[in-house]
This record gives sequence, structure tokens and C-alpha cells, in this order.
Amino acid sequence: MNKNTTVDWSNYMREVCVGHLVKNSQQKIGGEGEIVEIDESLFSKRKNHTGRILPQQWIFGGICRRTKKKFLVMVPDRSAKTLLAAIVAHIAPGSTIMSDSWRAYKTEELEEAGYEHYKVNHRYNFLNPDDKEVHTQGVERMWGSAKWRNKKQRGTKRDFMDTYLAEFMVREEMKADGVDPFDSIIEKIVAYWPPKEEL
Repeated sequence: MNKNTTVDWSNYMREVCVGHLVKNSQQKIGGEGEIVEIDESLFSKRKNHTGRILPQQWIFGGICRRTKKKFLVMVPDRSAKTLLAAIVAHIAPGSTIMSDSWRAYKTEELEEAGYEHYKVNHRYNFLNPDDKEVHTQGVERMWGSAKWRNKKQRGTKRDFMDTYLAEFMVREEMKADGVDPFDSIIEKIVAYWPPKEEL
């Protein structure tokens, strides 16, 4: 297949993924009795300060420990105000939130917003020594998967970052739901570009 055709089709498929996520953007992860791990990560940070310089972008994400449902969003920074707004927008009230000890995760504010909050200090432990269930290993693994393609392509153009994140999210959603990827993407294409009725 021609390279340009392949690129065009890949862009079309990512457009479908974005459309699917926008259509279902009101669905929050977590809820009463559910544990959601959260974390923020910097994309395009150079390892050991080597390699070409790429624009840096903060991504904030979370994963429900039981359902494996996830969300990833681009954020301008990782301030308390920005992250709290993202948490409220993507995580259902009543959820128990697990995070690292980044100072922007303010327990009082999270509790006021309707969440339980537990932290682990990664400077000293990967698991909270007082409660081994308090950790963020699930969301840390998610970052590895989300960044794999970005690293493979030696970075992603910032104009397309949201579409690559959408593709990752839809692929992960298919895995969590246990559906056939081909059938699922066909259904999403039909929903995004409905067939025109014949006159």
C-alpha cells in the first residue's frame, strides 16, 4: 500500500477514535467502592539529556483497578487547580483515589469533592508500608504502554498528540471489554460516518 494512503487511513482511524471518545465523554470511571489510580507524566522528556529536543507535554491519567477503564488527557500543567478539575471531570464521586505524594494532590480538596484519597511516597516506597493496597503500579504500567508508540516513532507531533492518545484509549477499551477489534472499529466507523440513505 502507498505510504501516503497508509498515513491517510491511520489518520481517519484516529479521527474515528476521537469521535468515539467525545461521544462518550460523559462516562466517568470509578464510582462507589471502586479504586482509581491517578498520575501525571511528561511526554517527550529526553533521557539523560540526550537526543533531539521535542516540545514537552504533560498528560494526566487514571485507571480503575477493577474494570481497567482508563482516561488520558493533555493538561497545560500539573498544578492543584488543573489536576482537581481533571479528576472531577473524569472520575465518578465516591471513588477511592490512589496517588503518589505530588503536592498538587490535596487530600482535603479531594475529600470535599466526594472522594477518598490515599497516597504513597515514591521517594521511599513503591507500596505504602502501612497498607500494601495503596500503590499506583497500575497507572505506572499504563504509562509504559501509552509511551511505547511515542518512543517508537521518536516522538509525536504535538498537533496530533490528542489523536494518538485517543487511539491508545480506544485500543485499551477494546481489551477491557473483550471485543473483537475489527468488529468494534467497524461499529465505530458506522457511528461516526453513518451510511447515507439512498434517494
